[in-house]
Amino acid sequence: MRAAITLLILVSFLAPYAVEQGWIPSATKYLEEIIAAIVAGYVLFVGARTRFANVRAEYWLVFGALAIVVLCGVVVNTEPSGPLFAGMRAYLRHLPLFFLPAVFAIDDKTLRRQMLLILAMAFVQAPTTIYQRMTMWSKGHISGDWAIGTLMNSGILSIFLICVACVITGMYLRKRISLKTLIVLLLIVLAPTTVNETKATLFLVPIGILTTVIAGARPHQRLRNSLAALFVLSVFMSVFIPVYDYYVKPRWGYGLLDFMTMPGRLEGYLEKDDAAIGAQEAGRVDALIVPLQDFARDPAKLAFGLGIGNASDSALGEQFYGEYYRRYAMFGQSTAARLILETGVLGLALMLVLLMMMFRDAKAVAARDETLHGALAAGWTGVIAVITCSMVYKEMIPFGTLGFFLFYFSGVIAARRMALRQRARAQAPLPVPRPNLAPARRPGTAI
Repeated sequence: MRAAITLLILVSFLAPYAVEQGWIPSATKYLEEIIAAIVAGYVLFVGARTRFANVRAEYWLVFGALAIVVLCGVVVNTEPSGPLFAGMRAYLRHLPLFFLPAVFAIDDKTLRRQMLLILAMAFVQAPTTIYQRMTMWSKGHISGDWAIGTLMNSGILSIFLICVACVITGMYLRKRISLKTLIVLLLIVLAPTTVNETKATLFLVPIGILTTVIAGARPHQRLRNSLAALFVLSVFMSVFIPVYDYYVKPRWGYGLLDFMTMPGRLEGYLEKDDAAIGAQEAGRVDALIVPLQDFARDPAKLAFGLGIGNASDSALGEQFYGEYYRRYAMFGQSTAARLILETGVLGLALMLVLLMMMFRDAKAVAARDETLHGALAAGWTGVIAVITCSMVYKEMIPFGTLGFFLFYFSGVIAARRMALRQRARAQAPLPVPRPNLAPARRPGTAI
């Protein structure tokens, strides 16, 4: 399984780009799903023998509830097999990775190698995105949307790199790297976000870093680390904003801070005056509100949505397109909007509950574990915050890289929390029997 995870990391982060460049056959992109299927088989086989003892009951309740919601959505909408297959492929392909650490122990040595490999994948993005930006600039394409790294999407790339930055910050909190090393690593890792014009970076980086410091730091070190985090953020912003403005001012005529403060600009980005079903444009907020207003006339759709895959397109072909894809295509802009469309408000609520449980696991492990797992958990508090906030910004479900990243390492932390709990129980002192102080009963006395 260690080799399988290593291969999965390489395939997830490099194969899409290599296929696009024509370096490897296009069929290689399905290798990720083949590996995930092998992992699923292993998890089922070993988990059946161990009864998934290292998985908390709360997770079974949430995943079971999600399965019921998905099934109800399929039944209520009599969903065709094509969109259903495409939806199951998109939603479930990385779920087994969450359970893998519960049946296959991930020690510190293995975890260190995997984290270093992920860091290497993050380092690759800087030269790749800079080359892409310079190449497209020379061809007259001045938009940063072409700076996609090896993940093939600028927004997904930024979210991933910000998550890596949170984990690096967790390493600093556990004194595994110095403040100087932290600043250098963050500038390298976050460099692509300065050239791909991801506006959300301005909010997601502070959210991720500050959440990591507040939730992952030791209580007596929180103030000092918060000051260090503010210093690091000021360094990053002093680089991010000027570089961002350098690229957008020739096209916009104004900079990023002007965009945020100019009357009507930010509001127009979030909401459109004529947003409605069938409209040509919709803002980020519209993508959430308009479908809810449309579903309000049908309680079943409001609760369970249209069925997984039934409001999405598919790389497998038009026969796998959802029946409602064209009707709601303008509104599937974010993960939260997609979950509302395809799993209803219940699906979105359960996903938020799942993320909250992952956050609590990370916080608990960070507080009790002094190993590398504890350092990862400290950073993972920020990762969960970034992923949660990104749900209203970016559609992440079709991109397997983030799904692998989220579910696998969340599973590592969840399994670690169970291991710590079992160790604490094993080391707990046995209760001392209390002496019987009741007076002895004389023979022949009735009870």
